[in-house]
Amino acid sequence: MGARNLMSHAITVDDLPPSFAEFVRGQGRARGLDDPLPAVTHGLRTDEETMNRESRGGPTSDRYVVEMLLTPDLLIVAHRQSDDAETDPGARVRFHRLEQLEVATDTGSAKAATARLAMPAKSIPVTSTPLGGMKRATYQLPIAIDPDVQRFRDALVAAVDAARA
Repeated sequence: MGARNLMSHAITVDDLPPSFAEFVRGQGRARGLDDPLPAVTHGLRTDEETMNRESRGGPTSDRYVVEMLLTPDLLIVAHRQSDDAETDPGARVRFHRLEQLEVATDTGSAKAATARLAMPAKSIPVTSTPLGGMKRATYQLPIAIDPDVQRFRDALVAAVDAARA
């Protein structure tokens, strides 16, 4: 694998391509949810581009998009390779109930702070059983270093705390 480029920025529901927004709604209906998109309070999009070296024909690149949408009850995580869900057979959406979600936080130790300075985090680890899932798992949600990321992380932790209260 070659170079990996991550870019993250805040989004709103209106920033979702219409066909993908409908895909999210349809996946929600399949899991017994009313349309979750009107309740979204925060959103974060991470674009990942991976450059691969090929022995013949030159380099190639793969593009992946992860959108995280936060509502007062859910974390919605959508993965895709294109803006059109109908042409992306790998597109998937997971819905996580906030009261069941665990968000990894820093320990605050000097050792952890040193490690963060040496190697910036490239993910938000969350542990959950997604709706319709059979087992609890930890998901590494990719992120870049950006002020929008910290705002989203803070909103996610506050929403998880509020859902458990």
